[in-house]
Amino acid sequence: MKNNLVGIVDRIKVINQYPDALVRFTLIVENKKINCIVRNKQISNQLLFLENGRTEVAVYGNYNQLQQLVIKKLTIRNPTSFDRVFAMGLKA
Repeated sequence: MKNNLVGIVDRIKVINQYPDALVRFTLIVENKKINCIVRNKQISNQLLFLENGRTEVAVYGNYNQLQQLVIKKLTIRNPTSFDRVFAMGLKA
């Protein structure tokens, strides 16, 4: 089952960095908390620059056997200037 959700990123935590990046976070969608996991290195690096509890993102992924949403795509909604430069890699 694939899902496209929009919510606030919270509780970002690095599980593993080597050999493969593994980051978990909680996505808050309409007072519901969804556990998410990311294996993609580029998305993981974006997440590490985001502010807990303040950044709104749109994600796309599917659920695994542990009912975690495995993120395939992530887009930052209404990015701040800091997000544009560091998380998204755009020039100021």
